[in-house]
Amino acid sequence: MTKALPKRKMYRYCLADIAKGLFTGMISNYLLYFFQPTVKSGLPLLLPENKFLGFITIMAFITALGKIVDAVTDPIVASLSDKCTHKAGRRMPFLRYAALPYALSVILIFYAPFNEGSPLNALWVGFFLIAYYTAYTFFFIPRNALVPEIIPDAKVRVGYYGISTVFFMGSSSFMYAATLFVDMLKNAGLSPLWAWRTVFTVFAAIGIVCLLLSAFAFEEKDYVQKNTRPKESMLKSFSLVFRNKNFVIFSIGDLFSGVSMAFFQTAMLYYITMLLNVPESQSFLVMLAAIAVAICLFPLIIKISRKYNKKVPLIIASVIFTVVFGLIYFGDKIAALAPGNELFIGLGMGVIVAFPFAAINILPQSVVSDIIQCDCLVNGVNREGIFSAVKTFIEKCCSAIAMMGVSSILAVGAAAGESVGLEGVKLTGVCAGVFSLLSLVIFLLYDDKKVNKTIDELRKENNNE
Repeated sequence: MTKALPKRKMYRYCLADIAKGLFTGMISNYLLYFFQPTVKSGLPLLLPENKFLGFITIMAFITALGKIVDAVTDPIVASLSDKCTHKAGRRMPFLRYAALPYALSVILIFYAPFNEGSPLNALWVGFFLIAYYTAYTFFFIPRNALVPEIIPDAKVRVGYYGISTVFFMGSSSFMYAATLFVDMLKNAGLSPLWAWRTVFTVFAAIGIVCLLLSAFAFEEKDYVQKNTRPKESMLKSFSLVFRNKNFVIFSIGDLFSGVSMAFFQTAMLYYITMLLNVPESQSFLVMLAAIAVAICLFPLIIKISRKYNKKVPLIIASVIFTVVFGLIYFGDKIAALAPGNELFIGLGMGVIVAFPFAAINILPQSVVSDIIQCDCLVNGVNREGIFSAVKTFIEKCCSAIAMMGVSSILAVGAAAGESVGLEGVKLTGVCAGVFSLLSLVIFLLYDDKKVNKTIDELRKENNNE
């Protein structure tokens, strides 16, 4: 019989989420802001201003291309991980080989070395963005697949994902504070370009350390029960995954919810600085308020999910997000009602979105782990990798849809020589609100209680044999 994973090793395994928070923050919160800058930012326009078909920006095209290439790696890595026969296990070897490429690729995205507006900068950014997404796949698909194997108890897993999310959102809050550190460096004499690059480099260095500590947190064979590797082909495994009704329903809801969250994260800095007119140097306070309150709400969300079910907090989150996105369209008018109090209005918005932030970051992966465990118990085959690949692919789709959508929508109403218009910023909120409303409808259809009841019954049967 395998040992239970000690808490200290569980915490160390979660350190990868610190790196994930930092790197995701760089890409989700600042990639567009860095390469599609406002006049206020002082950043140079490194990419060409050309648009495909008259409205698709270079940044949107690069992101779309990266996701197309990235989509191919998800099923490949999942299948390789599920069938891996490495002496160190099916999952941990992937983490150990992917950690350094993952960290190095994210920082190199922002070091495009050519002249302003050069097409070569677009090629540079596109290449390293693809490298970043690929390395992310090689690290996080096996890592996420390992969780149901090392933590078989569903209630304990919710606690694990709480810890994981604290680490992720805690590091995200530091990433949100990047504007403060950038402002300090600019005041010290650095140009806006090199101030941003310096901050990103420091966070990338922290991320490398966290990734390596996580990848070597424990030996997989000491904590994984005997498993049955799938024998069917990669395509067959995928078809079997999509026959799982609960997984399909929840994944669709998760996709819509994730897109609304990605829209918010991608455009949040524009909401704060353009709609509310909060200075860039103070914008981190709004983001920090959202993160801090969200972390305080973790115990409440975990308690609700254990007492009732996991979809209740997700439904509440979708309702709140839908209302907030509706109000974003009128953000500039709301700010005008209380001149001089723009920062307080922003802080209020941060507090309101804290619950959705917390629920959407903790619960989806926990729900998917429940579905994975249920499928393994019912069918007697461990397909954690394939399930995790689909979950990871959904996360990437959310990011891609947000990047492409926000990048192009932001340009609506932009003045000559600028890449962002006020009307475009407001429209991103409308689009995100539609996705949030769709997630609410789908989450209502998911049967969380049935999945967990099946797990409990089958685990008791296996323990009695």
